[in-house]
Amino acid sequence: MGNVMSTRKAIIVSIILIAGCGFLWSSPGNVPRTGVGLKGGVFGIPNQLLDLFVYEHPEIRGEVYAFEIRSYGARGPKSVFSGLYSLEYSRMRGEGPWRDEQSHRRLEGTGEITQINITATIIMSLFPRLPVHPYFGAGIGIGRVSIWYEGTYTDELGTQITDRYENDRFIPVGHVPIGIAINFKNRVTARIEGGFKNGFYLGGAVTINF
Repeated sequence: MGNVMSTRKAIIVSIILIAGCGFLWSSPGNVPRTGVGLKGGVFGIPNQLLDLFVYEHPEIRGEVYAFEIRSYGARGPKSVFSGLYSLEYSRMRGEGPWRDEQSHRRLEGTGEITQINITATIIMSLFPRLPVHPYFGAGIGIGRVSIWYEGTYTDELGTQITDRYENDRFIPVGHVPIGIAINFKNRVTARIEGGFKNGFYLGGAVTINF
């Protein structure tokens, strides 16, 4: 719990620093064509999707963090279409029964699923000249999923045995974001966003535009 709180504090401080630097570095006479930023939020994988990787599992949920690069059209952040390139990390945890295949033993314990992915997404903004406007998008990418859990089971003699399971694999990634963007004089863009990226997420992001 302490590690999660420390990570959240670091993300909040980083976002504040990015926003402040954006106001200091940006030149009001130039139209920004590029942006860099951070995103954070909560994340979860639907059971129907998780069942493809693990036969039996408890409810899991966690956090997601990302580093983002934006590319804008001739009107900068006020362009209708823009590009979003993201390097993202998500981590989810759960406690309860785990089993990778139906024929294997059920383990009672704790587990963790992490994802690292890279995606490219096209964003379409509606009424982008307004300071506050909605947007949506679609993108693809590739990711690496790591599954780990450890638990115990009781054998035929009544002995309690501890076992462990690990699995890594590369998978395709689909990205569908929907959200609200807030444009601060083209210098800094803040977003409240939900969507799907091999799991559902809800969070916020801040981008410096230059």
